[in-house]
Amino acid sequence: MQNNEKLVQALNELVHINYDRVFGYEKAIEEVDASDVDLRALFNRGVSQSRKYVSELQQTIRGLGGEPVTDSTTRGKLFRVWMDFKSTLMGKDRKSILDSCAYGEEAALKAYDEALQTEAHLPDNIRISIAEHKQTLKSAHHAIQEAARVQEVLDK
Repeated sequence: MQNNEKLVQALNELVHINYDRVFGYEKAIEEVDASDVDLRALFNRGVSQSRKYVSELQQTIRGLGGEPVTDSTTRGKLFRVWMDFKSTLMGKDRKSILDSCAYGEEAALKAYDEALQTEAHLPDNIRISIAEHKQTLKSAHHAIQEAARVQEVLDK
């Protein structure tokens, strides 16, 4: 375990981030109108993605002999971002909700970049898995940015 301690810590940070992402998207789903089926679908995909990633990361951590975290905590890098997300929803308009989600996705991408640049030895299979997660997060970020751009045009 000693050799894997830094790697387990880096992977646990990603678990925290994905839990925070679930929390943020669930909050976004609560805040959008029931008629916003497009946003609900987009946010539900984010929840499903992150739950899948949590499971994969926890399994990897166990395989390394580590103890995976089991929820979102204040130690998670995105916790404050998602808490800020809640406060920015005051207007509950589509554009501000999308902007907050985009901000959260940017922070998640940064965390994945940090994990890929960890000082810990990162075996190829784990590096590939993290890179695949990151690519999916990039796609989600792009979809949210695109929805925000469309909403901006519609609001004019």
